[in-house]
Amino acid sequence: MSEAHDGASGASAIEVRHLRLVRAIAGEGSVTRAASKLHLSQSAVSHQLLDLERDLGTRLFDRVGKRMVVTPAGTKLLAGAERLLGELATLERELQDLRGDARVPLRVATSCYTSYHWLPKALVRFGVSHPRIDLTIVLEATKRAAEALAADELDLAIVTEPPRDPTWAVTPLVSGELVAALSPKHPVHARRRAREGGSLRWGDLRGTLLLVHDIGESLYAKLDHAVRESWLRESGERLGSPFTLQKIPLTEALVELARARAGVAIVDRWTVEPYLGRDLVVLPILPRAPRTFHAVWRKANPRGLPMDDLVRLIVGQVKKPRQVEEPRQVKKPRQVKKPSRS
Repeated sequence: MSEAHDGASGASAIEVRHLRLVRAIAGEGSVTRAASKLHLSQSAVSHQLLDLERDLGTRLFDRVGKRMVVTPAGTKLLAGAERLLGELATLERELQDLRGDARVPLRVATSCYTSYHWLPKALVRFGVSHPRIDLTIVLEATKRAAEALAADELDLAIVTEPPRDPTWAVTPLVSGELVAALSPKHPVHARRRAREGGSLRWGDLRGTLLLVHDIGESLYAKLDHAVRESWLRESGERLGSPFTLQKIPLTEALVELARARAGVAIVDRWTVEPYLGRDLVVLPILPRAPRTFHAVWRKANPRGLPMDDLVRLIVGQVKKPRQVEEPRQVKKPRQVKKPSRS
């Protein structure tokens, strides 16, 4: 692919950088965000796009509000870009494989790495089985795993809301539910005990400091809605500010704060299973809030990475959570009255 269009020589106006440019703008929906992804200035991206459209004699994007939307011509070029860039990646891998010492990177990210106590063992076993694979946890993609996957910054992501696009392969890893982890001496535990039937409802979390991992806006909105609606149904009252939220990315720190009665941790049950004891209990919250974590990767797998092996090892390390909710009450032995002597 040439540096410039030359009709006499049959050279193409489209270069590899143009394919990456079109894919980035289409994926990000914005020249500004595409520029950041491509490590270019916004001006450089705009000029490259204008030059390409001029050379091709057609518009590739329309600006609709603040978003760049592909035209029919842009859609055609985008499809070709995906195919050609995939073929180039495959060619690069095949050339690397000709070297006996070639190392192949495999990039993984999760929505909260410290919570996956079963993941490190799977990664270690994978490394033993595939010594030529350099497996990397991309920590900076933790908050945006799905977006990083779409931008080809990752090879595999573990997320709770997988994309529905047929481009992606999706395998469920572990299913559970959001629960409250707290000290038995926390006021929320007393509210639960005072309720008929002993169930904990979302409305019982009102006015409480909730400890969470670094959740996104979608989960925060669901949590806010659950507390408001639960209390409204129970009391008929509308809450102004239903709770205070504190983000604690490290599971160990979150657990210690919950044990110290600093707040109530809202977590996936299996996240805190290893930490349960008499000073930390787990309570299901009604209505239940089930969710499933999925492994997601590109179906095309242009670099031929052993994704099936990695996912199989991860699934093999996932253990069914223990159904421990309350510390058992130790019954005192009955006092036997001695007969009095007459």
